[in-house]
Amino acid sequence: MNTTLRVESFLPIAWEKQAMDPATLAALRKGAQLLMHAFNLMDLTPLYESDSEHAHTQRLDAKMDLILHLLAQSLQGSRPLPESVSVELGPEIVSWQELGTGPAVGDTVVLALYLNPGLPLPVRLPAHITASGNGRVTARLAELGDDLEEFWQQWVFRQHRRDVHAHRPGY
Repeated sequence: MNTTLRVESFLPIAWEKQAMDPATLAALRKGAQLLMHAFNLMDLTPLYESDSEHAHTQRLDAKMDLILHLLAQSLQGSRPLPESVSVELGPEIVSWQELGTGPAVGDTVVLALYLNPGLPLPVRLPAHITASGNGRVTARLAELGDDLEEFWQQWVFRQHRRDVHAHRPGY
């Protein structure tokens, strides 16, 4: 896997030290896989559409955006999101600026990444801490399973392409 592919972002992240028994891991994978698949599908745009299909799609998108906004408000409630920090995302790693006391090298954690600003629902991923110091923590994603790993890598790649496109001259 290409470990040089990276996306730098500023987003809410939280972590929790947690042992990974098979049932916990299966539940994490299922929830994360569902969200990552949905995020990837929401990012896709059709290549060819007639004007009437485009108008119909725009109406459906607007309705879905409204539903997601209402869902986000109900999920958020009075519970604040974690503070946004500098985060680096890769196909196999997540690295972030820790504002408090970070996890120790060797810890097994569950990362809660709030990847979609319109939906305050975290993608929860199992990881092992590989580096921690000077306020920076690096974790290697662990035991994602084939489907979740593919969805995660697709999302990271798509974000990377957007960043490259946004930084091209003339855009």
